[in-house]
Amino acid sequence: EIMQALGVGPGPVIGKAYAFLLELRLEHGPMEHDAAVAALKEWWAEQS
Repeated sequence: EIMQALGVGPGPVIGKAYAFLLELRLEHGPMEHDAAVAALKEWWAEQS
């Protein structure tokens, strides 16, 4: 699902994105799916 949300294939970035989502959940607790995807896309934009 991370690959689909970011429009990328398998690779190291997927592990980094997964780690970001785990950290986000630890800091903020459970999130709605749409909020998590929005945060992931914002993170991805900052990585470019």
